[in-house]
Amino acid sequence: MISKRFQYSYSDYDNLIESLIFDGIRICEIGPSGKPSIKSSEIKRRKLNYSIIDVETIHWKNYNPEVEKFEVDLQKELSEELRGRFDLIISQMTLEHIQFPKPFHKNVLAMLSEGGSAVYLYANPFSLSAVCNRILPEKLGHNILKLVGNRNLNYDQKYLAFYNWCFSNEKKVVANFGSIGYTMIELNTYLGHNYFQRVPILNQLEQLYSWVLYKLNFKKFSTLSLLHVRKK
Repeated sequence: MISKRFQYSYSDYDNLIESLIFDGIRICEIGPSGKPSIKSSEIKRRKLNYSIIDVETIHWKNYNPEVEKFEVDLQKELSEELRGRFDLIISQMTLEHIQFPKPFHKNVLAMLSEGGSAVYLYANPFSLSAVCNRILPEKLGHNILKLVGNRNLNYDQKYLAFYNWCFSNEKKVVANFGSIGYTMIELNTYLGHNYFQRVPILNQLEQLYSWVLYKLNFKKFSTLSLLHVRKK
């Protein structure tokens, strides 16, 4: 397991997905909320067999007509049409919002072909930002996000976070995911965040804080994890 600074997280996620793509691959993204991990122009240019599963449909008009869309809650019973359908399942910043992770991950496993992979970039529960997210009242957290201006809340709304099965600990990943039929391939953690990038003083303090965590190798306080698991 490797710990890195936050700025490498999304590029590592993109590079891992790219390394797993092969001709004819069937890809499913869970919960992109209008921001697919692979840009719509790339999906169309490369003629990727790309599907989306989400519980909300407000952004679906922005996706390519070629992208197949399923309005499905993967915490509930899985339909037969989705079983064994995909070679690669991906998601970014979705797992922390899953209230019931065991049925969710069992359903993802069922959707994978034999030897298929799942790649997740998710938020960890013990970073400073995650702790604040859990203890602050919802309205106050919403106002803080508006103040620091790091996201457009009219487009990218704030969802309730549970952080269930959002592990930065390799042993817990192996135990929980292994118990339902996965093999863990890789787990990386990332320290720091970019919430204060528009507030220079706070951003400098955050950079110092995350640098100290990185030097001391405090993986437990990492902000994000990148997990690659494979169907046994």
